[in-house]
Amino acid sequence: MIYVQVQAILVTGGAQRGGQLGVWRTTDGGTTWSQRSSQTGLTGCYGDYGQNWYDQGVAVDPNNSDIVLMSTVDIFKSTNGGTTFTDKTCGYAGGTVVHVDHHALAYVPGSSTTLLAGSDGGAYVSTNGGESYTQINNSLSTLEFYSGDITKDFATAATPGINGGMQDNGSAVYVWAAGNPGPAVWQLRKGGDGMFARIEPMLGQRWYQESQNGALAVSTTGAYGSQSSATGGWSADSRRSFIFPYEIQKNGCPGTGCTHMIAGSYRVWETILGGIPTSSWVINSGDLTKNTLADRSFINQLNYAWSDATKAIVGTNDGNVQWGRNLGAGVANSAIWVNLTAGNAVLPNRPILDVALDPANPLIGYAAVGGFDQNTPTTPGHVFQVVCTADCASFTWANKSANLPNIPADSIIANPRFPQQVFVGTDWGLYYTNDINQVTPVWYRFQAGLPNAMIWDMTIDSGASTLALWTRSRGAYVWPLPAAPYRTCPDFNANGTVGVEDISAIAAHWGETSASPGWNNRYDRNGDDHIDIVDIMLVVVAFGSTC
Repeated sequence: MIYVQVQAILVTGGAQRGGQLGVWRTTDGGTTWSQRSSQTGLTGCYGDYGQNWYDQGVAVDPNNSDIVLMSTVDIFKSTNGGTTFTDKTCGYAGGTVVHVDHHALAYVPGSSTTLLAGSDGGAYVSTNGGESYTQINNSLSTLEFYSGDITKDFATAATPGINGGMQDNGSAVYVWAAGNPGPAVWQLRKGGDGMFARIEPMLGQRWYQESQNGALAVSTTGAYGSQSSATGGWSADSRRSFIFPYEIQKNGCPGTGCTHMIAGSYRVWETILGGIPTSSWVINSGDLTKNTLADRSFINQLNYAWSDATKAIVGTNDGNVQWGRNLGAGVANSAIWVNLTAGNAVLPNRPILDVALDPANPLIGYAAVGGFDQNTPTTPGHVFQVVCTADCASFTWANKSANLPNIPADSIIANPRFPQQVFVGTDWGLYYTNDINQVTPVWYRFQAGLPNAMIWDMTIDSGASTLALWTRSRGAYVWPLPAAPYRTCPDFNANGTVGVEDISAIAAHWGETSASPGWNNRYDRNGDDHIDIVDIMLVVVAFGSTC
């Protein structure tokens, strides 16, 4: 028996847009389906909530198929095969234990009494079949970061600091007083839904935090100073993301500080005064979206060029990538934008979840694409590189996905210390390539100390010492950036384990040297610029290990 929970896309039949359309089940493996309930089947302390696009999940008692647990804004339970459900957590109706916005439910195998639940508040356990729950977050890192930032020269700074925004858990900071950053209990600075967070890198006094829909605030006296509004005029824009993106220039700033910032609704806003006063924000583009998704046609992400803050790149939820120049004048509509989408002939017409420019060459850009290949079968892929001529008068896209899995790519960034090294954050963790410029780059999964979790965003400090990762549900992580190719576990096919296929892969390169065409030093395990029996034996020794 299979149950499915269905969201209402349109306002119809009493359902609200984004709420519960109903529950269906099949008893013949999916050949036929019958509707068990609609939104009116939600009973108890709370009912339907227009957020099923975000809050959904189903678990069936392994010993009684008529008992069904379901996630919405709360956890609901049915004992009659999904005909009616009763709210068991009451997050908005007096409940004090279980946080709202639920996403995951799972019974312990074989048990009808013990199950786990996951929400924006973390992880919970029930030992009475879902009647009540206990939080288990004191020993787990379960925060859902959208983004964040780290201070300049983070790896070597005397007092490194960190700033992050967390879904439904506000925005928080921490400063290590004696260097050597490690696990810490951060201090909450701004409530609501924590979104993007940034730090002015040169002087380190302006710390930006944001709550939902672009409510931007800034402290001008460091991590713990009082905050004032830095919100521009985008509040009046009809289309903007709940997770409203903004960015600060990080490189090439004068000693007086980095004051250039950009933000995106369906158009780009810019300030050259750090958002102080708020009137310093000006509109600096037209509509950069296709405007085909109603209120969902907005900018997902935007970034300055590392080497030239007069240039920037934008990615939209409806599949556009735009490249801009002449930013930084402080004058409305002074930037010139070029639409690089090219009719989505190569770039898939799916959400562009992140964009970045090559740290050394702002005429080279990258796009991280959401969705799945099945959504756009004639244009598959998740990582794309665009190469422009001067001022992007002409450009060429290339699919660089190669051996990446067919899962959404949520974030992308290139290493300023080694620009051909590109990192991609996916729904299933971090991948990297040591040479994005290869026709078919080789991607490797990075798991040293990292969980298998969605990496919503990545940032690099001014000084390019450290890569920071912001995960959805497992906290924040940092890693020192290398200045050369990075060698890790010899899992060449990126399936998580060293096996026969990996031994075969390195054997196929027997005899190659650093002078060979297409040389990939990933196979040169001992670093002597030559692939021989020693390198192969090093892989054999690692046989069976996980990566």
